[in-house]
Amino acid sequence: MQKMAKKCVFLDRDGVLIEDVGYLKNPENIIIMENSFGALRTLKDAGFLLIIVTNQAGVSKGLLSVEEVGKVNKKLLSIYELNGIHIDDLYFCPHHKDGTVEPYNISCSCRKPETGMVDRGIEKFDIDVKNSFMVGDKDSDILLAKNSGMKSFYIKNDMYEHDKNIIPDYTVSSLKEAAEIISSL
Repeated sequence: MQKMAKKCVFLDRDGVLIEDVGYLKNPENIIIMENSFGALRTLKDAGFLLIIVTNQAGVSKGLLSVEEVGKVNKKLLSIYELNGIHIDDLYFCPHHKDGTVEPYNISCSCRKPETGMVDRGIEKFDIDVKNSFMVGDKDSDILLAKNSGMKSFYIKNDMYEHDKNIIPDYTVSSLKEAAEIISSL
């Protein structure tokens, strides 16, 4: 009997799951986005894996360490677990070609919109990208979805300028709205 590939929602971290406060280095400063618990439960109930994929260029720029990013990510995952939501995995890219900290000041295949983080999830969990989605708040998230063969959800925001030539499959106001649409497809 052939095993069925799994469907997944890949999620950006800052601006989607938590407030984007810039280079977050202290886990105590995590601010969970309104309605994210309910949105993630909706997606889990619909049978989706949940994987966080986040660029953390601050490491390459010397603004925070890999250890600090790790502590923030660990705390975030524990907050979700304490609220009954299992995040299946989390990947982060510490690289940026314009960084100053070696060995992170490189171009890489994991920095969004490159597909390295998604590729790791696909390989580890046998994910069916055609039935998977990317939810983010930046053009790099939309492009990651396109580059990976998934549908994209762009959460409108005032923090980043959106290139009107980069067209998402869906434009929404929140993760909650994205989850409602995804679970209904």
